[in-house]
Amino acid sequence: MNATPTMQHRQLMVDDCEWAIQHRAEISYGQVRPIPVNLPKFHLPFTTDCSGFVTLMAKWSGNPDPNGNNFDGQGYTGTMLTHLPHIPFSRTWRGDLAVFGEYPGLHVVVLLEGGSHHADPPVASHGGPGDPQSYPLSQEIAFFGPGCPVTYLRLRRND
Repeated sequence: MNATPTMQHRQLMVDDCEWAIQHRAEISYGQVRPIPVNLPKFHLPFTTDCSGFVTLMAKWSGNPDPNGNNFDGQGYTGTMLTHLPHIPFSRTWRGDLAVFGEYPGLHVVVLLEGGSHHADPPVASHGGPGDPQSYPLSQEIAFFGPGCPVTYLRLRRND
């Protein structure tokens, strides 16, 4: 695996999430399918949920569909849990995902920094009205409660 293109695409994923956070006033929350994956990059306004947000950010940043569906507009947190490799927090990098809850999952966020470099990395979360926003991972964990499992997923590349 060539690390340079992989890290460039991870950084693009983070950059696109940060752009979305800056434009959250024009991004609405709604559980709609199909996911609006055919929108041109940085098109506003749009409506999606947490897994749709992750999927759209992956497409805009040139990463593969985290659902494994070739961006057909389908998928949800559960398809990410079954499609992407599970990794320990200590091996996460920027652009990897964190899923809260047992399968099929309650919520998915994008790590803006990896656990390999940051004990409490910021995440991009689109879980309700007023999002997407950046929160510390610990705040998301606290929101779901101490008994809620967190699964970390490796963002894949096709390099």
